[in-house]
Amino acid sequence: MNELKLSIQEAQELLLLSQSSVYSWIDKGKLQSQDTPGGKVIVISRKEADEIRNFNLKSRRNKVARQVVQNSLKEAAVEEDSVISAEILETDTPDIRQKTSPDMTLQLISRIEELAVEAGRFKQLEILRNEEKENVKFWQEKYHELNAELKKKDLEISALKSEIELMKNNSGVRSVLNLFKKH
Repeated sequence: MNELKLSIQEAQELLLLSQSSVYSWIDKGKLQSQDTPGGKVIVISRKEADEIRNFNLKSRRNKVARQVVQNSLKEAAVEEDSVISAEILETDTPDIRQKTSPDMTLQLISRIEELAVEAGRFKQLEILRNEEKENVKFWQEKYHELNAELKKKDLEISALKSEIELMKNNSGVRSVLNLFKKH
């Protein structure tokens, strides 16, 4: 078993939790800790740590995770645009080298910022689509459960109607028999 021993700071970074959340989880027994001369150490399996991190990345309420996602999106966009900018600047055409001025740099920076914003939007859309898929699956399962329950109830109703008809027929036969007995 891959067991990790993490400081509070390392646990915060790996699990995407705030410091107060880490201590709260320790108090509630959600995280196991050991006291050491250097302070508390969180003892957790790698699998459990990955599950907590993935859950927190999907959570809308987790501020730490949102910041990590936003920062990584910004870094990815900046890296992508830096490569593009470097390719532009490395071209051998003298025209482009002459045009690399503060104005072009500002334009490149502006474009980088636009791409970072767009990347963030696409990531948010992807997250929302995944949540929608999960919701659709959940409601489809609920629909099928309720539909099966409805069919059972329909069968029960049909059986009860049959019993009522049988009782009516039996009571009709009795009333006819009673008429013959009187005459």
